[in-house]
Amino acid sequence: MHIGIHRLVGRDDQPHRHAVRIDRVAGERPGEKDVVMKRRLLAALLDYCVMLSWLAVLAALFVPLYLAGFAVWDDHPDLVAFVASVVPVWLYLTATESSAAGATWGKRRAGLRVLGPQGKRAHPARIAARNAVKLMPWQLAHLGVVALLSSPGAATMVSPANAWLPISATYAMVALTVTLMFVRDDHTALHDLIAGTRILATEPVPHTI
Repeated sequence: MHIGIHRLVGRDDQPHRHAVRIDRVAGERPGEKDVVMKRRLLAALLDYCVMLSWLAVLAALFVPLYLAGFAVWDDHPDLVAFVASVVPVWLYLTATESSAAGATWGKRRAGLRVLGPQGKRAHPARIAARNAVKLMPWQLAHLGVVALLSSPGAATMVSPANAWLPISATYAMVALTVTLMFVRDDHTALHDLIAGTRILATEPVPHTI
């Protein structure tokens, strides 16, 4: 399929003269989709570094408090984990992919951006939904692991006896996402299918990377 997108796209799925130019669509020539896939893996690695940096900040704040005998997570530790880790990462992903660049720091370095239907700039609501689905396995894992580490009767959203439910759901979602990315010709992940978004190259894609 040959789709050349040379329009300028802007906010709210409307053309905008100040937006980023999309020079080439993934899959325009043989082997190009695979190159974009490699770029996505690179972008994910770079963004994981950002996430790990934030988790390091949390560790620097909370570990000394824990060693001092003060723990703010005695009540609903799973909720604390959600607010302290998942929410900030979701905000980072959503804010950057909703911007004019349409990309996180990692995607910008890899020459990618997120677009909505028909190659237009994705609405912030689509980006928010995309990243909510994307981070869902992480949050489910929090629920399951915290429940496993908690004693019976602890104030957790999931009881220890039911910890296997969110953990199983985590593995199922990850397996489905990975399978879709490697089986589909366009390598579209689960969160992109649900949100109606696509990852495209912002510059000509060579045969090798």
